[in-house]
Amino acid sequence: MTGLNKATIPLLLGAILIAAILAGILVGCSKEGTTVNFPKDGVIPGDSIPPIDASAPAQTETATFALGCFWAPDSIFGSLDGVVRTRVGYAGGTTESPTYHNLGDHTETIQIDYDPTLISYEQLLEIYWDSHNPTVQPWSRQYMSIVFYHNNEQRELAMETKQLEEANLGRPVYTDIIPFSEFYLAEDYHQKYYLQQVPELMEELSAIYPNFADFIDSTAVARINGYVGGHVTFQDLQEQLNSSWPVSG
Repeated sequence: MTGLNKATIPLLLGAILIAAILAGILVGCSKEGTTVNFPKDGVIPGDSIPPIDASAPAQTETATFALGCFWAPDSIFGSLDGVVRTRVGYAGGTTESPTYHNLGDHTETIQIDYDPTLISYEQLLEIYWDSHNPTVQPWSRQYMSIVFYHNNEQRELAMETKQLEEANLGRPVYTDIIPFSEFYLAEDYHQKYYLQQVPELMEELSAIYPNFADFIDSTAVARINGYVGGHVTFQDLQEQLNSSWPVSG
């Protein structure tokens, strides 16, 4: 697995600025001279989270991909407009309750919940193909290239785009296209891995999302992880954190 290319992003400055934005969200939600208290049971007060989380759409569709190490895809897909949440885990095998150190026959996988009115499955596939080299045979099952389809439409689009990739590249594409069966969530330290390497941000975010499951499911967290990975500009990130999802007609 590879680490961050810290030379390509103003990480420390970004951490300070994002922390200031998040702190502003907290201050703005409390009366002057008071502080926001977070309950110990991990339930997040509805007015203390960024607007992009408070207005997240209830109806989403799911895409499940494997494309090598899952740290970078978590950052890439989490940066996209229309993606509601991301999570990384293990899929494709028969071993029950796999872990990173006892993976069995599973593959590192990312699962994406998205709003199909804002981003299509075909667009997600385009990002998928562009984000790894499927013409190289994986050296282990852990890092296979796989599209796990959730319905026939996804299957057809995956097959069609794979054929296009092979035609454009002029080489075989070693990507399996198989039905989705089960997804096992990876350990906490793998979720939004790039972001978790920035303690200044994690300190702010742990106050807003005391329950780690809410941290994983947060759109704001996905976008910040996209920024830390170098896939979102700070200006775009600032606008997204303070924006709401469009209301469905």
